[in-house]
Amino acid sequence: MPDSLVITVKTEKRHIAYASFIIEAYDGMGIVRTADPEGGLLEVLVAPDMRGEFMELAKALSKEMPFAVLS
Repeated sequence: MPDSLVITVKTEKRHIAYASFIIEAYDGMGIVRTADPEGGLLEVLVAPDMRGEFMELAKALSKEMPFAVLS
């Protein structure tokens, strides 16, 4: 994904798979990679034009589970 934004998020280890599935289920939203499985850190590669939609999704996820955008 050229010119992608890398957005770091933190969740609990037990929520990594669910968060990854939800984010990747949105067509074109982003690609998730686990930066630190023990610490619950994820890196999400997001196209610049999808940043706003990703932030809305992150807000919704934070209501379901611990999910915080760090950068």
